[in-house]
Amino acid sequence: MLIRALPPVLSLLLAFACNAPGTTVPAEPFKPSISLRPVAISLAKGATQIFQAEVNYPEGQRPLRQPVAWTVVEPEGGTITAAGHYTAPATPGTFHVRVTREDFPELTATATVTVN
Repeated sequence: MLIRALPPVLSLLLAFACNAPGTTVPAEPFKPSISLRPVAISLAKGATQIFQAEVNYPEGQRPLRQPVAWTVVEPEGGTITAAGHYTAPATPGTFHVRVTREDFPELTATATVTVN
């Protein structure tokens, strides 16, 4: 079997590319995520609950505020503040609190709230 050597210029370029100072292996692409706590809760009419969103960020980045938006899915399902403070409605039923990433709006998480 005959093994051919690489041309000198190609060998030099390959060696430089593999051994260049500061060369790092590319990291895996960032995969955004969001989660919500609690995911299910029972409350009395008019009671309050603080919801918390957990959002990941690319390495080395931290925003000044968490890039999330809170909504109550049902029109009569209570209210929620920008900080995740939910107040149950005066009407019993099953309602849903949704948190959406503002920087990746296709990512949401939903909690179920049962009001007794």
